[in-house]
Amino acid sequence: MAFNYHRELQAWVVPLLLVGFFAYLMSHSFLSVFEVTADAMFLCFAIDMETNDGTAEKPYFVDQELLTFVSQSNKLTEGRNHRNTRPFQDNEDGTELQPMV
Repeated sequence: MAFNYHRELQAWVVPLLLVGFFAYLMSHSFLSVFEVTADAMFLCFAIDMETNDGTAEKPYFVDQELLTFVSQSNKLTEGRNHRNTRPFQDNEDGTELQPMV
């Protein structure tokens, strides 16, 4: 209906929709490649941690920055899990929601 009453809309709406569609298609393709690359990197990291132990005979092949990042995030996760092991306090529903810290 907008095209029937406003003929000037036809001049720029169709190219705008085409550009928007192709921009979405390109961004989706780029992010899909990025996702597969990140997945492959973390799978290689997991295999390296599983097969090597960091000694002189079997050194880690992973980048030291990634190894430091993962070890720090593991420490944070362990700290969170330690805080969450507190027993739940009973209320009338049976459980109490714990605050997110």
